[in-house]
Amino acid sequence: MDFEKIGRIFAKRRTKDLIFYSLLIALPLLQFCIFYIGVNLNSLLLAFKTYQGDDRYVWAGWANFSNLFERFSLLTVFRVALVNSLKLFFIGTLSGLICGLLFSYYIYKKALLKNFFKVLLFLPSIIPSIALVLMFKQVADGAIPAVLAAMGITARGLLANPDATFGTIIFYNVWVGFGVSVLLYVGAMEKISESVVEAAKLDGTGYFQEFIFITIPLVWDTMSTFIIVAVGGIFVNQANIYAFYSDGAEEYVVTIGYYLYKETVKTGAAADYPVLSAFGILLSLITIPLVYAVKFVLGKIGPATEERRRVVEKEK
Repeated sequence: MDFEKIGRIFAKRRTKDLIFYSLLIALPLLQFCIFYIGVNLNSLLLAFKTYQGDDRYVWAGWANFSNLFERFSLLTVFRVALVNSLKLFFIGTLSGLICGLLFSYYIYKKALLKNFFKVLLFLPSIIPSIALVLMFKQVADGAIPAVLAAMGITARGLLANPDATFGTIIFYNVWVGFGVSVLLYVGAMEKISESVVEAAKLDGTGYFQEFIFITIPLVWDTMSTFIIVAVGGIFVNQANIYAFYSDGAEEYVVTIGYYLYKETVKTGAAADYPVLSAFGILLSLITIPLVYAVKFVLGKIGPATEERRRVVEKEK
């Protein structure tokens, strides 16, 4: 047997495989380098530059950061936006998590009208954002006041009432996010072994106990993913406010995400990209360690982590 010839054949085959693999990943890798590394590197450098006209940017050092901190102290919009962003995160995430789990469990247990609720909850996710916002505005500022007026109650529209506007926007975002969360939660619940559920029923476990002590622990990883993603989006979530108000939202509904988006879409002399880049760097320095801290904590406080691992291995 000619082992040298066989070795050359295998080496030639590995070379062909390597060429094929290189050609296969060349375009995605090029796109990643240009649209992720290139764009983010340019944004990072832009934070230390200033615009001087004729499409020229010159080095400015830490001037943009000083300008940004000066704006923090002078403009109230940043404080309002920070409070609103935190409200949106805590209220929206908590209510979305609780309602998403409850509706998902209802569908998972194949209760009455489960398919109807599945379609109803997922419907907002497939309707275009602008169309859905227009319909919601008609209901919030048109239909609801009209119904209350017919009952003899005089009331302003929910979006037209400053005391209810931001709460209504939070409700809208929770509602439109139901489809994806329910879809993923139901998928995670359906992976729970029937033998585990049947064993719990033989021990006299009811629906409530099953939900608390079996379902939630076994979908904890999915819950953690939603929470971590929400933490990562605290300062970039513009809560569809731009779809509601374009760039004319009142200060009391502004979030940091909306402020950044509104300022970023400006063009010409009105745009202040260097300061926005500096703002983005500051937010990243806060968000990145926060995300990792939340991920670490969720991994530690997860219900019976070792027990969940054994159950999953037993199911396999």
